[in-house]
Amino acid sequence: MIPRLLLFLLCAGGACVHAEKNPAEARVDVGSRVIRSVDPKLALGAGLDGHREGDSANMLSPASVRKMLEAGLGPVSVRLRTELAVEAWHWNPRGRWSDSEHFQGYWTSDSIPDPARPIMTSYGYRLPRRGDTLDEANDDGYSRLDDGDRVSFWKSNPYLSRAYTGEPEGHHPQWVVLDFGKPVTINTLNILWGEPYATQFRVEYATGGRVYFGAHPWNVWHTFPQGVVNQGKGGEQFLKFGKTVRARYLRIWMTKSSGTAPSDSKDPRDAMGYAIREVMAGESGQFDFDDHVIHGPDKKQTLCYVSSTDPWHRACDRDPRTEQPGIDRIARCGITQGLPIMLAIPVFYDTPENGAALAAYARRAMIPVNRLELGEEPDGQRVDPVDFGVLYAQTARLIRKAVPKAVMGGPSFVTADVQSWDLIYRTDKSAWIRSLRQELVRHGQSADLQFLSFEWYPFDDLWDSELSQLSRSSGMLERAFSNLRRFGLPLVISEFNWAVFPCRQEVDLTGGLLNAEIAAQFLCSGGCAAYYYGYEPNTLENTYDSWGNQLMLLNRKGSLTPVATFHTLRLLAREWMDPRGGNHSVLPVSFHGDIDLLEGWALCRPDQSRSLLLINKADHPVTIALHGMKATLVSTYGSEQYRWLEGGRSGHPAKNLLPVTSSCVGGSVTLPAFTLAVLR
Repeated sequence: MIPRLLLFLLCAGGACVHAEKNPAEARVDVGSRVIRSVDPKLALGAGLDGHREGDSANMLSPASVRKMLEAGLGPVSVRLRTELAVEAWHWNPRGRWSDSEHFQGYWTSDSIPDPARPIMTSYGYRLPRRGDTLDEANDDGYSRLDDGDRVSFWKSNPYLSRAYTGEPEGHHPQWVVLDFGKPVTINTLNILWGEPYATQFRVEYATGGRVYFGAHPWNVWHTFPQGVVNQGKGGEQFLKFGKTVRARYLRIWMTKSSGTAPSDSKDPRDAMGYAIREVMAGESGQFDFDDHVIHGPDKKQTLCYVSSTDPWHRACDRDPRTEQPGIDRIARCGITQGLPIMLAIPVFYDTPENGAALAAYARRAMIPVNRLELGEEPDGQRVDPVDFGVLYAQTARLIRKAVPKAVMGGPSFVTADVQSWDLIYRTDKSAWIRSLRQELVRHGQSADLQFLSFEWYPFDDLWDSELSQLSRSSGMLERAFSNLRRFGLPLVISEFNWAVFPCRQEVDLTGGLLNAEIAAQFLCSGGCAAYYYGYEPNTLENTYDSWGNQLMLLNRKGSLTPVATFHTLRLLAREWMDPRGGNHSVLPVSFHGDIDLLEGWALCRPDQSRSLLLINKADHPVTIALHGMKATLVSTYGSEQYRWLEGGRSGHPAKNLLPVTSSCVGGSVTLPAFTLAVLR
């Protein structure tokens, strides 16, 4: 099926004919004043992520790397799927357990390179003390709070306790939230505590609103009558409240720990934080108790969210579905081209010691690194910025000792877009950032947040009009950029593509145009670096009845087929920019005439030649009259070169031609509908 944007049909008398539209006219002026500069060898790159077991070797094989490099992209960003999967990362399979006798406990990878045993693959390890039902990776785990097993338990992160933070426990309260999905009647709570348990806590309820990120000015939580406990005893604690309420959410807010550990414990971290084996909540009468919590070791359980999770785990917890390419494989396969990488450092589901060891390993192995990105998507995982801040500070402090000149930042927000109706993901990050920075100031490490990073996936609705979405895209990024720029830190897009999940648009022409626009707009606006997500060859996946994926090379039975984004980003990297890199000056561009869906950015390349990138996102051609530069060549790519054929798992490009380069005569050029052009 031809994409909806590429055919506009007029139907009359039962017959359909192709809609022809006369070209609109516009004038484009390129100025001489230098706005800023950018070096594409450092600024326009792509990310490498974790995949299923065995995928790393195929995706980074010599043949795959050669094809990936044809796109002309520069630096690599190492993504961290384990951080999204609520897993610890054995980034080096060699290392040590805190309980080495039983191959369990807290893991620290070996920071000393072994030339005879390079790190080719690494894995995530599931956390058996997990509290969240959902995660942002494969989402195949579950909470131990309501799994129906009275032996298993959730435990909070001991690195948020006073022994590591140096602050009173009340500064980092830990919490558990149950989401029943609809209002239910509650007058009773039964908690089966583990060790340690809460000696001070309160039980709260909410009917809606922004229920995560701990305490905040617009607090929606209400304390149950008789819901405050100041002398908790542990064990099985049955609480009968003073009245029955109807609420969708229930929260246990814990502020003081018993500091006790299981009798067979040998690790002091076992006595830090809070542990709960099972939670039951509902309505009780004189002789019965109607528990509204659904218990089970799967996604059918009542949804649980927690403030943190203990990174304790065992050797048997290795997850083959979160294989990460090893750092030595990345450095040696040729994909980095010798350029410095942005290296992800685990923070929230790992230990500070393990994160710092990775930074030390990269330095000792002489792997060029220009940025260390601490954490990934803590906002999307409902992490309180105060908790993230103290873990960030602990990790950064150890990194600074191992790599004194390290450039650290993060936290790779799930998005920087703001939508008023979204209470979880597309929220204004200003308050979050302020809280994070205040926590770093409190610990004397404000200088260790040296850049802000965020992911940019602007669209969630796969069935909205693509023309409408494309018309809004540049304004969305401009607003997000302006909002974050107020904090005075360099900005990095750590990932970008059409959507956060696989969809057809990402392999269609619309995705190619959008990805080119994101990169050009962000870098010309003053962004430090932008990393495309979907570098590795991959196959199609089905999400919400949409077959596609975040990829630029489609793997069809071992044959790698470029899709539209490959060609559009290649035009940016090899035609609009000088592929050799160097200082590129950004020049002002102004538009006059029919320009509603026309975007453009101009550069003065190192050889002093000028290049102009234009994207016509309209459903009609536009004739451009060019002023301020004399173009002799124009390279175009659009609907005349590319058409995607939908076919489920077998979808592929039905037309897949190379960009067309021709002479530019007379100072004007006509851009067909949905076309990217580079004028030189």
